[in-house]
Amino acid sequence: MLTLNTVLIWLHVVGNITWIGAILAVAAVLTGAAGDARTRGEIGLRVYNHLAVPAFIVSFVCGATRLALDTSYYLVQSHWMHPKLPAALVVIGLHHVLGARARKMAQGKVQEAGPAAKIAAVLALMAAAAAFFAIVKLPR
Repeated sequence: MLTLNTVLIWLHVVGNITWIGAILAVAAVLTGAAGDARTRGEIGLRVYNHLAVPAFIVSFVCGATRLALDTSYYLVQSHWMHPKLPAALVVIGLHHVLGARARKMAQGKVQEAGPAAKIAAVLALMAAAAAFFAIVKLPR
């Protein structure tokens, strides 16, 4: 039988995988060479709005709910959440930066992807770090 805890963790992980894949796809579209900047921005914004944002919401709501249900375990008894949360906050911030760049490109306000590739690399690294701390549960 599935427990609420299991469902929340499962939805959080599925949301994370979808979200990180989608936001990295946004960066790949923005930095691509095919088409003009406005078209790449429109495609990137569509992926952002229809895939990355909904997946982020699922991930965030399920993760925050799970954290709220057992705050003592996550923040007092085990300490692995301490490095995971800042890494996740960096990923959230970079998610919004890439979304804003896609919006500006779609509107024709900027013609270049700017630092989108570097932002995507940092985002991927921080997402991997957050996953590492959650899976390995370091520090204990």
